[in-house]
Amino acid sequence: MVLLLALSLRLYKLDIPLADHHSWRQSDTAAFARNYIKEGWNFFLPKIDNMVPLNTGLPNDQRLFLVEPPVYNSLVAGIYSVLGVNIKWARLVSLIFSLGSIIFLYLIVKHYFGEKAALLSALFFAILPFNVFYSRVVLPEPMILFLTLGMFYFCLRWLETDSWPTYILFVIFSSLSFSQKSFPLFLNLPIFYLVFKKFGFSFLKQWKLYLWLVAAFLPIISWRMWISRFPEGIPSNLWLFNRDNIRFKGAFFYWIFAERVGKLILGYWGTALLMLGLIIKPKKEGWFFHLWLLSLLIFVTVFAAGSVTHDYYQIPLIPIFCIFLGKGSSWLLFERHEGVSKFLAAICFFVIVGFSLAFSWYDVRGFYNIQGGVDLAGVAVDELTPKNSLVITGDSNDATLLYNTNRWGWTAGHVSLYPNTQQTIQDLQLKGASVYVTTKFDRNSQFGKYLLENYPILKETDQYIIFNLKEGLNTK
Repeated sequence: MVLLLALSLRLYKLDIPLADHHSWRQSDTAAFARNYIKEGWNFFLPKIDNMVPLNTGLPNDQRLFLVEPPVYNSLVAGIYSVLGVNIKWARLVSLIFSLGSIIFLYLIVKHYFGEKAALLSALFFAILPFNVFYSRVVLPEPMILFLTLGMFYFCLRWLETDSWPTYILFVIFSSLSFSQKSFPLFLNLPIFYLVFKKFGFSFLKQWKLYLWLVAAFLPIISWRMWISRFPEGIPSNLWLFNRDNIRFKGAFFYWIFAERVGKLILGYWGTALLMLGLIIKPKKEGWFFHLWLLSLLIFVTVFAAGSVTHDYYQIPLIPIFCIFLGKGSSWLLFERHEGVSKFLAAICFFVIVGFSLAFSWYDVRGFYNIQGGVDLAGVAVDELTPKNSLVITGDSNDATLLYNTNRWGWTAGHVSLYPNTQQTIQDLQLKGASVYVTTKFDRNSQFGKYLLENYPILKETDQYIIFNLKEGLNTK
C-alpha cells in the first residue's frame, strides 16, 4: 500500500515540459540522455546542449559536461532508444529508483525497530511533499539515494551473515554511489561504525574490508583522473565550499535549518516528531543512525555555499529524517507510557502529520509550475527552424529554454558570459548562430531596438519572440 501511494503521488504532472523548479540543472542532465540518442552513446564524453564556456577562458565548443559518471543518463538514454525521447520517461526512471529506496528504507528500519516503525518511516518517505517532487526530477539524486540505502542494507546483511552475495552487492552499491556525488563519501562514518561494532579493532585484519576499499573507491578515482584531461568540460566548483564566507553565518543556519529543513521538508510541525525520534535512547542500532545524520550535517557544512544555494543539496537528509520520524511516531503511537493517554497521543500524531504535510505542500506545490513561455517558445523554434540550427537563448544562463528548443547553441543574458548585446550577436553569428529566442524581450531597450531594426521576426507572441539571424543585415 505504501508503494502504491508513493507511485500515485509521484505520477502528478509527470508529463509536463521540462521547465519546472530547478529546470536549469535538470536540463543539463536531460540533455546528456537526449544527445546520446542524437550523437551516439559515449559514456566517457557526455555532452549538453550549451556551448557557453564552463570555465572562463576555456572554450567548450564540444559541449562537454563532466561531473558524475553518467550512469543515470545512460539508463534514460536506453529507455529513450526503445520508447522515444520524452521527458516523462526520464522522470519515470527517477520514480522507479525512489520506489526502490522505499523498499531499502523499510528493510533497514525493520532490522532495528520492527515492522511498525519501518512502515511509518517508509510512509514518510512516500508522502513528504518535498521528497515527492524530488523523487521524479531529471537528476541523479533519486538514483543515488537508492544506491546509498542499498549500500547500507547490504552492509548490514554482510556483517550479519558474512555471505559472499551480500558482500558483492555491498561492494557494487558502494562503488556506484561513491562515484556519483560527494555526499555518499561522507557516509563512510556510519559504515565504519557498523564495521567497528562488529569486529572491534580486529577490523584491521579483515581482508574483505581492504578489498572493499579498493573496489569502492577505484571508480571515482579513475573517473576523476579521466575528466582531468578535459578541463573545459568541468564546471567551476570551488565556490560550492564557502563562497562569500557563508559557512556558520546567520544566513547559513536560516536557509538550511529554517527554510529548507523546517519549512520545505518538515512543514514546521514535523520537527516535533523528528526531535522525538532523535532523543529516544538508542538500543539495538547503537549510534548508527545518529552518525548517519551527523555525517550528512558535516557534508552540508563542508559544502556550505552549495547547500545554501541549491535546495536539492538537502535531498540526502530525507532518508535519515524519515527514519527518525518513523522512530518517534512509533514510540508515540505504540509504546506504553505511564500517565500518557494513547488516544490523545494518536490525535497529536495525526494533527502533527496533517499540518506538516499541509504547510510543506503550500510551498512545494509551486515547484511544479512551468516558467512562462519557455515550453511554447521551445516548441516554436523546433517547428520553425532546421534541425541543425544553432540557437541563442536570451533569457539568462539557464539552459531550460535551450533544452526545449531541441537545438544546440548558447545561453545569453543574465549571469552568462554572453550578455544580450550587439557584440554577442555578431560574435556568435560567426560561430554559426542563426536563431535568437527569448521570453524576456524589452522592445525599448538598446538591444531590443537593434534586433528589431536588423533581423526579421520568425514568430512573436505575448510570451516569446524569435529572430532569424541568418537573414539579418549584419550577415550580408
